Amino acid sequence: MNKEDTIRMAHEAGLHLATDVNWMPIIGIEYAEKLIALARADERAKLQGEIETLYAMYELASKQRDYLMEQQNAQVAAMRGKMQ
Repeated sequence: MNKEDTIRMAHEAGLHLATDVNWMPIIGIEYAEKLIALARADERAKLQGEIETLYAMYELASKQRDYLMEQQNAQVAAMRGKMQ
């Protein structure tokens, strides 16, 4: 999460930060909880996207493996046919 994401989530949580200084005022627990929930949701969404990408890569690799195994089995069967 970068600075812009943090600022966007702080605004969504109801915080208004001074843009010309590098500090955040002490906030009430309800705002902190909202900000934490937003940050967790953002990270969860990013992780979900990564999980879906990894799953798609796994599916593709499995299909390629199965295809190559079928080719190899066909070659072995053809060689056995020639040997008999």
